[in-house]
Amino acid sequence: MVRLMGALAKTFGAVGTVALLLAGSGCSASGTHKSAPNGSSTSQAPGGSGTTPTNASTPSTTTALTACTLPLIQDPYDGFHIGVPSGWELFTLHGTIVVSKDPSATEEATVTPVLLTQGLSLAAIFSAALGSLRAEIEGAGGKMTDDITSSDDEAPAATLSLSEGQVSMSGSARLAVVADKTAHGSAIAALLASWAPTSSFPAQSATLAAIGSCYGPQPGTLYQVRSDQAFTYAIPVGWTVDSEGQDNIEIADGNQASATYVLTLLPPGTGVDSPQSLLSYAFQKLGVQVGRVLASQQLPNQPVSNGVTEGQEYEEFTGTLTGGQAIHGLVYVLSDTGSSTPSGVIRMGLAATAEWNSVNGALTHIVNSIQHNFTQDLQQWENLNQQEQSFNQQVQGFDYALNGVDLVRDPTTGATYEAPYDTYSATGPDGPGYYDQANNKLQVETP
Repeated sequence: MVRLMGALAKTFGAVGTVALLLAGSGCSASGTHKSAPNGSSTSQAPGGSGTTPTNASTPSTTTALTACTLPLIQDPYDGFHIGVPSGWELFTLHGTIVVSKDPSATEEATVTPVLLTQGLSLAAIFSAALGSLRAEIEGAGGKMTDDITSSDDEAPAATLSLSEGQVSMSGSARLAVVADKTAHGSAIAALLASWAPTSSFPAQSATLAAIGSCYGPQPGTLYQVRSDQAFTYAIPVGWTVDSEGQDNIEIADGNQASATYVLTLLPPGTGVDSPQSLLSYAFQKLGVQVGRVLASQQLPNQPVSNGVTEGQEYEEFTGTLTGGQAIHGLVYVLSDTGSSTPSGVIRMGLAATAEWNSVNGALTHIVNSIQHNFTQDLQQWENLNQQEQSFNQQVQGFDYALNGVDLVRDPTTGATYEAPYDTYSATGPDGPGYYDQANNKLQVETP
């Protein structure tokens, strides 16, 4: 239910003059043909009994709400770890961490971290966070009501009643406080919510509660803001631009994951007349074979001008690349059709299946940061990023602790970064602050 909320509010970018033609028999818009392994080696995760990919950085300190009894997944980019039962899927969306049993999303647990600021009671934060969750669920076509069972400012809690279509669900929610030293405070509050079909919730409630209890912040990764003649984008430290053209770019983490942007103008006769047919056409050229669609959502088609119709679609899927490599992916598509030369924008993130849970947050961050021929200054970039990540401002001072970032600058090189709050070091060599990999202190540019 939650994973689709607001997915199509992402920035798609405008369609302009395009030189790249996907129709060329030898033309590939990205390096997605390269091998992505079916799995990866794993190592014991700190604080839990599960395993994590070896490319996930080991946190210097970890904080879980209780001893974790579930497999522990780390997101080394946005800076958190959480319990994920075997076979379940982790997804991050608009600052909320979602752990789902299956694509129906009728059995899942969510964690929404928010900063604690002066003057806000935990009861007020809890009420506002529940209201935001309710609005998101209703925006996705579901319904949620809550019944406050504890108004104690130290431990607010509620029972939840949800419905989607013919499915009725029961759940619970509570607010927890977790120590986390950032540039904006020393602790965060986390809304822990979970639900399942009413008939199965009593049996599943312990597992669902354990997911949130395993949550904890850990050091994140800086995203460097880069700009060249064609693109402006945010790239995690350690990732590289694998290929770039006038109208396409691929940003990759070795063979494990890649984020691709393609702006394309198709020749007549392709049969492309919708976002779905553009996606099918592009997947065929890129060697992506979809095995299962896990989630999808379309916006209603909109007339543009002179018979041209604009359509948008989001899709999450599993499948294979040419050669049989197992992948998990997400894609945002915008198409302009109705003329003899249809055009469109494709933003796609792919990961080896075993890596998906730990990198999909970074892929979402990257693909939605890419701006084609973006020429506005960094202040305007920051404003756009804040719009992308804005929290429902029902309580003044709310902000994301998961996807919140500060804009920082290296005074020596002039490089600019988006710094997730959990990249802040309270014990840096030159005092508390943000540091790059060489331990050079970075200047905060955000107001």
